[in-house]
Amino acid sequence: MEGEEDMIKLFVSDLDDTLVYDVNHMQKEDERALCWLAEKGTNICFASGRFTHRIDEVVKRFSFPYYTTGLNGATMLLPDGNLFHESSFENVVAQEIYRYIYKKGLADIVCANEQRYTKRKNEHHHNFEAYMGVHIAEIEALEEEFGKTVHPAKLFVFGEEEKIVTLDQELRDTFQGEAEVFISGKRYVDIMPRGVSKGSALKRLMDHLQIEANEVACIGDSFNDISMFEVTPHSFTLHHAHPYVKEKANHIVRSVEEAVMKLPLLV
Repeated sequence: MEGEEDMIKLFVSDLDDTLVYDVNHMQKEDERALCWLAEKGTNICFASGRFTHRIDEVVKRFSFPYYTTGLNGATMLLPDGNLFHESSFENVVAQEIYRYIYKKGLADIVCANEQRYTKRKNEHHHNFEAYMGVHIAEIEALEEEFGKTVHPAKLFVFGEEEKIVTLDQELRDTFQGEAEVFISGKRYVDIMPRGVSKGSALKRLMDHLQIEANEVACIGDSFNDISMFEVTPHSFTLHHAHPYVKEKANHIVRSVEEAVMKLPLLV
């Protein structure tokens, strides 16, 4: 392989259904590829819709230092664990959107303070808790606490895939210009503060590391990864990704390992 002087300087990987499957399983080949890349001197960043601590639960097996982008860019951590950047919703906007998604009868969830909140749980919330192995706290007057005890960084809805696809378009039409809306998984639609995305987080990290777009590569499989694809020419997605996501990436691969092995050919 080429020496580190010819390697990509930053590699960003999505987690769920890209590097991680079934909440916390990772292929050994992908693990080894990332370790090899880090040994070559490439900075590694894990970018996900998850909370940063939920990212760390999966990737702390790695001995190399890594950057963390959580909640689609709302929270960013340096390799030493210190906070690098944090974003949250304007209270009025979050209240308006939350009231809208609450009426849908799906699992409406507010991410704030490293906790998940809802007004009142239904079967969809219970299904999410069981699948992810997490807890959602109930607060009856939830939206009234926005800006007081709860500072929303991300809102999302979990439910049947067909309903989520419909809701995604509804939210885009209704809150255009007020929020970033995208499907982050087959049963999820995420709503982020305006201007907050994995792509904006990647630009911030590039500025911090003082590197250019052609020195960066990224991989992801969902709509929330497209903003990263727009930042660098070295974008990868997976064969199982939605056709629209595949259109937006410059390379289609079967695994993180395959993407990493292609990197020396890009520089």
